[in-house]
Amino acid sequence: MKGVVVCPQPRAADVGAAILERGGNAFDAAVATAFSQMVNDPFMCGIGGMGTLHYYHAASGQSGMVDFYNRAGSKVRPDMWEKDCKGRTEISGYSLFDDYRSEIGYTSIMTPGTPAGLGLVHDKHCSMPWSDLIAPAIAQADEGIVVTPHLAGVWARYRQPGIPDGMTRITKTAECARVYLHPEGRFYQVGEVMRLPDYARTLERLARGGWQEFHHGKLGDEIAADLEANGSYVTRADIADFQPETYAPLEGSYRGYVVRSNPPPGSGATLIAMLQILEHFDLGSLHHCSARHIDLVARAMAAAHVDRNQYLGDPRFADVPTAMLISKERAAYWAQRIERGEFLGDEGQSPPGCTTHLCTFDAQGNAVSLTHTLGTAAGVVSPGLGFNYNNSMKLFDPVPGRKNSMAPGKARTTGMVPTMLLKDGKPVLVAGAPGGSVIISATLQAILNVVDFGMSPVEAVTVPRIHCEGKGIHAEATIQQSVIDELRAMGHKVVHSPHSFEPIMSRAHVISTIDGRMRGGADPRGGAGVGYAW
Repeated sequence: MKGVVVCPQPRAADVGAAILERGGNAFDAAVATAFSQMVNDPFMCGIGGMGTLHYYHAASGQSGMVDFYNRAGSKVRPDMWEKDCKGRTEISGYSLFDDYRSEIGYTSIMTPGTPAGLGLVHDKHCSMPWSDLIAPAIAQADEGIVVTPHLAGVWARYRQPGIPDGMTRITKTAECARVYLHPEGRFYQVGEVMRLPDYARTLERLARGGWQEFHHGKLGDEIAADLEANGSYVTRADIADFQPETYAPLEGSYRGYVVRSNPPPGSGATLIAMLQILEHFDLGSLHHCSARHIDLVARAMAAAHVDRNQYLGDPRFADVPTAMLISKERAAYWAQRIERGEFLGDEGQSPPGCTTHLCTFDAQGNAVSLTHTLGTAAGVVSPGLGFNYNNSMKLFDPVPGRKNSMAPGKARTTGMVPTMLLKDGKPVLVAGAPGGSVIISATLQAILNVVDFGMSPVEAVTVPRIHCEGKGIHAEATIQQSVIDELRAMGHKVVHSPHSFEPIMSRAHVISTIDGRMRGGADPRGGAGVGYAW
C-alpha cells in the first residue's frame, strides 16, 4: 500500500489517493486533497480561510507545525463593537449584532492565510509541482461538483437565535448569490451538479503564479481592492505581510505513546491535558459507553475546559501558561478532584459543526494532519473570483481587555487539534476533526477508542460519542437509556439526543498503524471519505 487519505469529502479523498498512486508523498496528497476540499465544500474551507497543519517528516524524523491562522485586519480596534454587541450565542459564544456584522459580510472577514500556509508546506516538503497539486481541484470546479448531503446541510444548519439562516448568508452579497445559488434562485439540492468556473479560473491563476499570487500578485490586488471598497478591516498590506508560523508541536504522553499536538491559540494543550488526566484511570477495564466510562471522560473534558477557558489565547498578545497546562502535575491535580467525585467546569454548550479536516499517511512513514476552515463563511465573493471568505471575526470577544479580545494582527482562539501519537519516534496514529470546540472531544474519544479499547479506525470514529465542556453531557441516541439514567443518578445533567449521529458532534478522522496495518477511518457523521492508494 502506498498510503491512505481520510477526510469528510469522498471526492477529495479520491484526489489525495490518486496523488499517492502517482508517486507523491503524504505532503503532496495533503495539499492536493485540501484544494479539492475547497471546491467540494466551499462554505467550510477555501483560499479565503485559515488552518493549522501538523506533519511528521520520515527522512529527518522531525515533527512540526505550520500555522496559518486568520489574523485581524489592521483597521480593527479593540473597543469598536463593544457598545453595539447584543451578547453571545448560547451555543459556541458567537458575538451577536443586529446587523450581523461579525457573522456575515465584509466586516466579518479576517486576513486569509491558507495560500501562504499550503505554499510553505509545498516549498519545504512536497515532491510534485505546485500546479499539479491544484490541477484536480481546477478540473472538479470546471466539471462541477455533485452536491452531497453534507454540503446541502451547511446551508440549512444555521438556526441559532441571532444567527442568520443559510439563505441570508448566501445572499449577503449579490456575487455570492450568483455563484452559489441555483439559477432558479434556490439552494442546490442533493445530487445536483454545481459548477464553479470562476473558482476554477482563480485556482488556475494560483497554479501559474504560486501561492505568492494571492498574497503579493495581481490576484491579491483585486482581493484587497474589493475588501477595502466594501468596509473590510483587512488592507492590502495585511494580505501581503501575512506570514505562516512554524514551530515544534506540544508534547505529552499517554499510556506509553508520545502525544504531539498544536500550541495555542489552537487547543492541543487541552487535548493533551485530557489524555494525561485520563491516564490516571484504567479505562480499558471498563465497558465502552458504560456510565463509569462516560463519567470519567466527561469529567476530564470538563476539567481541561476550565483551564482552556481561563488561559487559552494568542501567545503573541497574552501570557499563556502552556507548560503548566500540559504538566503531569496539573493532570494529577484534576485526576484527584475527579476521583473525589467533584463536578468541574461551567455549564457548557456545544458549537455547531463547521471547518474541515484531512489526514494523510504514506508508505515511507510521512504523515500529515491538517484542519482548515472558513469558519462558517462570510457570504462574500469578490466579483469574478468565485471563492468565499472566512467570517472569523465572530469568534473574538467584543469587550476589550480580555484574552480573546480583538486587536490588529491578532488570531482568535480555536478548537483545532491536529494530533499524532508516536511509538519509538514514529507516528502510529494520526488524528483530527472539524467542528469548533467539539473537535477536541471527538479527537480525544477517537484516540481513547483505539488505544484503550483496541478499536479499528472505522470503529473508533463511528461508535457512540459524548461531548462535555462543563456540567452538562451531550450524548448521542445510541448510548443506552439505562446508562443515561445512571449518569443522571450520579448527578450529571445529560442531554440525550434523538440523533444516532448527532449533528453537533465533530467529524473525527483517524489513520492508524498501531496493529501494524495502515488503516483509515472517516466519520460517518460527515461525508466519510477514505482513499487507499495501491
